Amino acid sequence: MHTTIHFTHTAIASLLHPQVSLSVPSTMSIPALLATIPVTDIKPTRALVTLDSNEASFEAYARLADANIRSAPVFDAAANKYIGFLDVRDLIQLIVYEHNLKEEFKGPALNRVKYLTRMVTVGAKMFQQPGTHLSLAYLARRHPFRSVDESATLADVVKLLIETRCHRVPVVNAEGKVVNVISQSSIIQFLYAHKGDLGAVGAHTVEKMACGTSPVYSVQASDTIFSAFELMAQHDIMGVAIVGEDGKLIANTSASDFKEFLRDPATSLQLSAIDFISKVRQHDLKAVHPAMSVHLGDPLVHVIGKFAATKVHRVFVVNDGRLLSVMSLSDVMKYALNTSE
Repeated sequence: MHTTIHFTHTAIASLLHPQVSLSVPSTMSIPALLATIPVTDIKPTRALVTLDSNEASFEAYARLADANIRSAPVFDAAANKYIGFLDVRDLIQLIVYEHNLKEEFKGPALNRVKYLTRMVTVGAKMFQQPGTHLSLAYLARRHPFRSVDESATLADVVKLLIETRCHRVPVVNAEGKVVNVISQSSIIQFLYAHKGDLGAVGAHTVEKMACGTSPVYSVQASDTIFSAFELMAQHDIMGVAIVGEDGKLIANTSASDFKEFLRDPATSLQLSAIDFISKVRQHDLKAVHPAMSVHLGDPLVHVIGKFAATKVHRVFVVNDGRLLSVMSLSDVMKYALNTSE
């Protein structure tokens, strides 16, 4: 049985209302603090979406787009268990594959249903699966279902997130049903709410942390958005930087933009990268977007705050606007929790 300590409700408030930055003094380290908070104290911030393995794949992808989410757990009623997650990242690979086939499915998609049907049809050939369409069960098993039960703490969630490099952990009740999904972003919100407990580690600079990935994959603003998706598919990454002719960071594109693209597949993949994201995000991004970048001298607490405020999944480390590396939520979370002063 877990004990709820007096500041738990403040922690919950920070997760439910990420725009509020709170800091609660504690004599505990962050890992110890996480171990005191049961996952049942974290309430869902949106309606949960669960997919049935018998659903048509194109309909399931459409449900993700309608719910404005990138993934959802898939339940197999016959086996009476969850078998994995449907994730929009797989569609990026399908689009690239279909585009390079050239001899099939020529011409623009007329609507979302036809477009998604076309993608899962191509997918059967790409993944060498029997039948004319990729099954939802097959797609779900590509992203394993790793969960915790309601007796777990946030420390158990973080352990799974770090060890498996997954992006979300479902919480299942005694009946085996998903009652919540806790994401990396939720943990980042928690860390920022308790930034005072990071101690001297919170002052470590980006340069000292050295936990990003390089080189950074990028496309020029004038390149087609398809070239960006192609890079993501080739290197199994979730986002790429968009740079100007001078090599300086302008914006980025990711699986989140692709999710928005599903709402209107008639958007041409031959648009320039910058015009594409301007269209799907419905505002002008032809100016520098400072929320995406950090500098070598920025402290860890500043980086965590930027993640918490913007809800992005990666930030780019820049020097005079030029790309040095990219830091993910996972990189920052792992460093904050595993580094001693």
